[in-house]
Amino acid sequence: MAFCSLLLYNLMKQCDYVNHVCLVLQHLLEKSLQIIAEKYEFHSPLITFVGYILVSETLSFLKNKLSSAPILTQADPEKPFDVEVDASDSAVVSMLSSFSVSDNRADYKNLSSLKDSKCLNPRHTRGSLFLHCFTFPVSFRTGTKNQTSCALSRQYSLDSDFLCTRTHPTSLLEVQIIYGLPVIFNMEDYISNLRNFSKLDFQSKQEIILKGRLTANLRILQTTGQKNRSFQAEWYRRKDWLCGCPARNRLFCFSCLLFSTSNNVWTAIGDSDLKNLQRSLIKHEQSTTHIQSQIAFKTFGMSRIDLALDEQRRLNISIHNAKVRENREILKDLINATCFLAKQQLAFRGNDESAGSANRGNYVELLHAFVEKDDRLARHLETSTVFSGLSNRIQNDLIEAVGDVIRNDIKKEIGAAPFVAVEVDETTDVTNHAQISVILRYVATSEAGCEVNEAFLGFDDVSEDRRAPAIAKYVLGVLEKYDCTDKLVTQTYDGAAVMASELNGVQAKVKEKVPEAIFTHCYAHKLNLVLMHSAKCMPECRTFFKTAEGLASFFSKSTKRIHLLDDVVKRRLPRAPTQWSSNSRLHQNDLRTLFHIIMENADNSDNDTLMMAAGYDRWLSKASTCFLLTMYEDIFNETDALFRVLQNKVMDIEYCRARIRDTVAALERMRLTFDSFCDRFEQKCSALGLTESGDRQSARCERKRLFCNILDDVNCQMKARFDHFGELAFLGLVDCAKFSEMSQHFDDTKLQSLTKYAKFFDFVKLKADLVGLYGSETVRDECKSAGQLLNFLAQKDLIPTVPEAAKLLQLVLTVPATTASVERSFSALKRLKTYSRNRTDQARLSSLGVFSIETERLSKLKKDKEDFYNQVIDSFLQEERRMDFIYK
Repeated sequence: MAFCSLLLYNLMKQCDYVNHVCLVLQHLLEKSLQIIAEKYEFHSPLITFVGYILVSETLSFLKNKLSSAPILTQADPEKPFDVEVDASDSAVVSMLSSFSVSDNRADYKNLSSLKDSKCLNPRHTRGSLFLHCFTFPVSFRTGTKNQTSCALSRQYSLDSDFLCTRTHPTSLLEVQIIYGLPVIFNMEDYISNLRNFSKLDFQSKQEIILKGRLTANLRILQTTGQKNRSFQAEWYRRKDWLCGCPARNRLFCFSCLLFSTSNNVWTAIGDSDLKNLQRSLIKHEQSTTHIQSQIAFKTFGMSRIDLALDEQRRLNISIHNAKVRENREILKDLINATCFLAKQQLAFRGNDESAGSANRGNYVELLHAFVEKDDRLARHLETSTVFSGLSNRIQNDLIEAVGDVIRNDIKKEIGAAPFVAVEVDETTDVTNHAQISVILRYVATSEAGCEVNEAFLGFDDVSEDRRAPAIAKYVLGVLEKYDCTDKLVTQTYDGAAVMASELNGVQAKVKEKVPEAIFTHCYAHKLNLVLMHSAKCMPECRTFFKTAEGLASFFSKSTKRIHLLDDVVKRRLPRAPTQWSSNSRLHQNDLRTLFHIIMENADNSDNDTLMMAAGYDRWLSKASTCFLLTMYEDIFNETDALFRVLQNKVMDIEYCRARIRDTVAALERMRLTFDSFCDRFEQKCSALGLTESGDRQSARCERKRLFCNILDDVNCQMKARFDHFGELAFLGLVDCAKFSEMSQHFDDTKLQSLTKYAKFFDFVKLKADLVGLYGSETVRDECKSAGQLLNFLAQKDLIPTVPEAAKLLQLVLTVPATTASVERSFSALKRLKTYSRNRTDQARLSSLGVFSIETERLSKLKKDKEDFYNQVIDSFLQEERRMDFIYK
């Protein structure tokens, strides 16, 4: 009521005011309401709100009670203290509470781990040394639970009014209370305190260094024309010497405030000119005084570190490090043994590894051979009880650790390469499980030049699911692991990696994720091998090829049999089982003669040889064997010629496409020639004396069915692999043999075939680069291939001149268009399977494969021995060990 009267009194004339008061009182009477006259004022131009009076009195009362006994009293120095600390942009609070607790809490989680961390930067090291001077533990407690110190540190509100007026609001407690109570620093004196750094004692200096710079969120706003600039906290991250004073609302150089003796804008008044801030920062960083101040700041206290460590602690660390040094030397011996056995593809374990065994396996025996010249290792093997290094688990962990180092090096190279191609191959192990091996092809650049690398990543068992979704998921998982999904430009699979009907499904699913990843035939995959593997989906063909592979193995495992083969057949069968059955010209009659010789001279052969010779003779005497041999000979006659063209003329895409069309057409015409083929087959059977049981007409129908199925499978594979061959037309852009011709007429259609890789190229610049290269007589004379041209550009420092052309060369070399080392994974895997026991886990076997195939990379890594050992040890220590291997 008084408030309403006040408003009316200020706005009305005297007579109007009286009339209004009378009207109000009349309404009160009509409602039978009463008023207390002592609580009302009339004709008063100004009144005091009663709430202000009550709040002020209450706050004064509370301040008095909270800052005096019994609530707050002087701490008893004879009792233990609990330290609670907190900080904000405006205040730092350290509160000592004298109540019986044994822990110490802080609203800074890094304090709780600072004393135990194993990896510290110089600043953290100084803080750790300081904390080690005390015996109490440090634990973390969040600000919401650290209510006392947290609330006190936030009592000032740094709003715009405060920054403009620089007037401190009234504190709950007095600004400074001495006996163990909160101490709140005045931000106005922050810069002055830093300027007096040189006058402080060492302990005080160390405290300031440990606290670090203040990175307050300043309220600086500048308007230039229509453009507004405001301070960004990002500057603190970019400049580790920059600090801000919220009271002055300016930026200062923290290190210069502490150590510089000269006055400038960064130590005297501070900088707030956002328009020229970047220029000022650069200029200051280049000054001699700043550089010297930074050196003094970064090296502060280094000469006094030893003073902070007691003699016993130094002695303990010295003893620990000496033991670690010895343990790591022993681990190096274990690593050397692991690398040697894996590199030489030798078995690690033996049948009996007990102490009394005459042969405890290659790994254990090799370490004991090292003992003869290594007293340290000898003493370790004799006395160690917790970590001898001989167990199967340690062997596996070391194999995996070295494998990880090799893979990390591969990942590093791939990270620097602009393009990647994935090549997926399959082989079958001794347990008939399908193993997929993955190889990434890329161009690696070094000081020596550029070279095409094909990195073997390992293999996995996919026998449970070889369908398109599973294979595609596996391939994409590998690409994501090596962070190269976006770099994938081509994908290729051999005929056995997926079922023939699933081939298109795999590449399509990968292209859904990476549209640029075109599918192409890998020119390291012999076309006949691919067709042979794909035919294994038919039972008759699978039995035929498996038996043929066994035939090659039968001869390769015996020197006597090889000599006999040389004498009778006059030729040597390929040793690799996967390649022998793709030979297009098998001398069936000569082989049967050889087996007859073996059986007739039974005294010169063992029982196994005689049994196998008889079995292979029966197999070769079957009409069904002759039928498949004859048919695949006709097919391979066509594909052999195509394979040689693809190997030698790959840059001439149009010529290769014409030969592909001719081959496909020839295979399709074969379907119409079954009758003539069958007549020729029967004549051959008659000449070889081969007979068959059963009805002749039904056998002919069955052969026609198999004949058509084989041709369907071959045509399916040919179309799947070469339908998109025209997408590789851009290979012709770097056909060095045609540079002179292309300098006269640039083929834009080849350039247009690169549109699928549009995100990688600037086509205008690319065309200009290529025209320049075409017209250079030096380039035409010096470079005969894409690889030579790329190395020429690298060695002559011309890549910055023609960057887009260099990128195209890297793309062309990444596409599997040259003979690759993919096939070597087959033979290496076979040897590993032979030497490894069936109980060997998959991870170990995959790493052994990486060892075997990446031998050159392993040798390169071992050139820097200490770095190699440290990397392997770091990987080995990812799991908890029972010996100390980490320095303090």
